[in-house]
Amino acid sequence: MEKILQLRIIDIIPETTEAYSFVLEDIEGNDIHYKAGQFLTLIFIINNREVRRSYSISSTPGVNEKLQISVKRVHNGEISRHLIDHYSVGDIVEAIAPSGMFVLNEGSYENKDVILLAAGSGITPVISVIKELLYKRSANSVVLMYQNRSVQTTIFRSEIEKIATDFSTKFHWLDFRSSDQEDAFYRRLNNEKLEMLIPGYIKYDPAKTSFFVCGPESFMRMCQFTVTLMGFNSKQIRKEHFVIDKPPAPPLIINPQPAKVTILQQHISFETMYPKTILQSALDQYIALPYSCKGGRCSTCVATCVSGEVIMSMNDVLTEKDMKAGLILTCVGYAVTDIVLEYSTDAAGKGN
Repeated sequence: MEKILQLRIIDIIPETTEAYSFVLEDIEGNDIHYKAGQFLTLIFIINNREVRRSYSISSTPGVNEKLQISVKRVHNGEISRHLIDHYSVGDIVEAIAPSGMFVLNEGSYENKDVILLAAGSGITPVISVIKELLYKRSANSVVLMYQNRSVQTTIFRSEIEKIATDFSTKFHWLDFRSSDQEDAFYRRLNNEKLEMLIPGYIKYDPAKTSFFVCGPESFMRMCQFTVTLMGFNSKQIRKEHFVIDKPPAPPLIINPQPAKVTILQQHISFETMYPKTILQSALDQYIALPYSCKGGRCSTCVATCVSGEVIMSMNDVLTEKDMKAGLILTCVGYAVTDIVLEYSTDAAGKGN
């Protein structure tokens, strides 16, 4: 069910003193299919235990020749430090196929406004989306509001500057820096400034405006609260979480019963029983389903529920449209009845 990729590191690019990009290729020369804004889940064996970490893809298919992930060193971050300090060009890493919901709709973005709100390493999936919009989707109104501490800590600064030069009439970059920005207005992006700035960058129908938000949790909450308070629909907002909280408590299910789970493509069936999630039940029976965070925030585990009823205890990535299409997160999903699930390479890449 879960295909493991063997990827060779062919280049390591220092983006700042704390952030590095790893350029990867399949060891057998196969193409790695992904969409702008998605992430790659790496698999490590640390002290005889399997550890999975997802890292956003900063390259863009059709724009960059090779897939590239970007990693920022996290204080007390077990895996980010391990990857940055101990891996070199030529080393092999294991991963599962790229996934994620932080992606664009199909089709052109001409005459549609796209506003991207990023802070710190939250720029990683955002830069991928920006390149997709401008180089491939005919977008003519793309705005990046990017919060950092300083010029030196701004990841992809030179690349953003080049994009701003190449698309000077279509791309606007608002460079917020808390420690070395001379203009006091552009030192800290907050709710008041968002309310002031956003209307000035809406050229077309506000109902068709798309927002992409990624950064620290407090920053993302501020952005989402402000944008929705301004009258935009939550369906217009895509978020990407880097910090995963502890798995949420299971929802209350009255009189739970054992349920049969059938995976269509693989002709696999197994039993699940509350209070175990669908994913945990599968893993306990040595059935390899895709996953990463186990917290309902990354969408690696997304599947389509073809029949039956599933209740989720947490959902921070699926939109109302996604759920109407039957998408569920198995890591926080509980089968109320017998269910049939379908996994699709497209299911993890649908936009809002």
